Amino acid sequence: MAKVTITKTLVEKNSQLAELLAERKIEVGSKIEQSELEELYKVLETTELKELTQEHFDAEPALADKGFEVGQVIRVKKKAEVEDLEKPKSYKVISRFRDKDNEAKIYEVNEVVPADFEESRIASLLERKLISEA
Repeated sequence: MAKVTITKTLVEKNSQLAELLAERKIEVGSKIEQSELEELYKVLETTELKELTQEHFDAEPALADKGFEVGQVIRVKKKAEVEDLEKPKSYKVISRFRDKDNEAKIYEVNEVVPADFEESRIASLLERKLISEA
């Protein structure tokens, strides 16, 4: 695979990348595989640095057991990403409508939309204000 050199310009243009390189002990001038650089960018897209506060420890006492301290900066998954992965979106009916594939089926207000509806069908129902995110 192709090797790339970590340049000063690359690091100066992206402070988050600079922080991640420092965490991984990769210095300017180092040569790394292109795939490794792509992986670093993926880490930046899905994580963020957080400074631990007392509120974090109050909410999750196990942090202290893991050796973390108030004021320490750690890399964590971005919340939106975590929530999206853990819980698929659900939708509820806000205006009565008939099923396009089964005319005998009528969806009533507050009914949950079946999880097997295709994205395009969900988008159409949202656009016509027949459903909303639950």
